[in-house]
Amino acid sequence: MTKQKAKPLYFRLTSDEVRANCVKALFTAQSEGNDLLEVIIQPAKNKRSHAQNRLYWGWVHEWLKALSWEDDYTHHFFKYKFLIMIFYQADAKYAGMCDAVKVLKSIDRQSYDQIAAHVIRQTSTTDASTAQMTEYLDKIYRYCYEQGVLLTVPDELKFVRN
Repeated sequence: MTKQKAKPLYFRLTSDEVRANCVKALFTAQSEGNDLLEVIIQPAKNKRSHAQNRLYWGWVHEWLKALSWEDDYTHHFFKYKFLIMIFYQADAKYAGMCDAVKVLKSIDRQSYDQIAAHVIRQTSTTDASTAQMTEYLDKIYRYCYEQGVLLTVPDELKFVRN
């Protein structure tokens, strides 16, 4: 019987209670026979939260059901419509890359379409800060509402919208 690989645990040390739980998890893992553990300590990243990500994908699925779109197309559409501009306004290097791609539009439309589609595919919500993701979610919510689709916010994720 092979030993099942344990899922990694992540702790964001926001309180003494969380810190104590982290230490307890280390001792528990070691006492369960895990001879070698890997611990990584790093400053917290201000990246979009898991709750934001869950709400986003819930909305993607709501939107695609309402319009009978495909999952990948909906994600691609929202990134094109909103996330590109959020990153464009926040990051000069990203804006420069987008501007360079736009120049190609009048020179070689086919190459432009291919490169623009690639840029959209490579643009990821995982690179969004919590503030950027909040803005992104707000734009999606407003857009869907304007299109007659009222997106739901589960009770456990209401804090994400505030």
